[in-house]
Amino acid sequence: MAGLYYGTDEFALPEFQNRRVIDEIRMSMSAFDCMLPDDAGIYCSSDITTGKRFYYEVLKRYEVRSEDELREKLGAAEFKKAQTDLIQANVARGVQFAEKLRERGKINVVTPGPYFAKGFDQQHYLYLWEWFIIKKIYEVRFNHDWEYSNGCTFECSIAAKKRIPLFDHEGNSLDLKTAIGRVEAAIEQLRRDGFVIPKLEQNLALMRAIER
Repeated sequence: MAGLYYGTDEFALPEFQNRRVIDEIRMSMSAFDCMLPDDAGIYCSSDITTGKRFYYEVLKRYEVRSEDELREKLGAAEFKKAQTDLIQANVARGVQFAEKLRERGKINVVTPGPYFAKGFDQQHYLYLWEWFIIKKIYEVRFNHDWEYSNGCTFECSIAAKKRIPLFDHEGNSLDLKTAIGRVEAAIEQLRRDGFVIPKLEQNLALMRAIER
């Protein structure tokens, strides 16, 4: 495979249950190869584990500033429940977004939310979907409020670096300068409201580096 732009297979958790993560990812990609030619898909980027709802409904409800503080305050079991509830709601929202595109006649529409690999953490998923976008996707569509999401902003960096078209949830063309402006505005709002957002700030730096 060609090298990824940002991802590395030097995972913090390289294997689980006697299975290497990179082998699981390669297996997933081989399954995608059976279904979708290279550079033939439309990728629907939508918040899953973070996003505006995460900050203003989950973190604000528990009066914390970050995921780490939430985990510490709730404990492992309650944190897992809160995270699962959020993910399920966000996945449903992402599926609905993809379905609307299909209803408009778009084909090879891919929504990553329903994909589940037991044992994967976010680093593994990001590696998989970066590889997928680089190999399989010719345009990316971003759901409403994508600019608040760690995953979506990272996927925007990947797509922009690949130089493929970007579109917002209404189908308007999204150039890199405009995308950067939206992420800057989201970060400014989140900082003003006291949230700790290092990953979002890192992804903004990636996008700015492409612009230069």
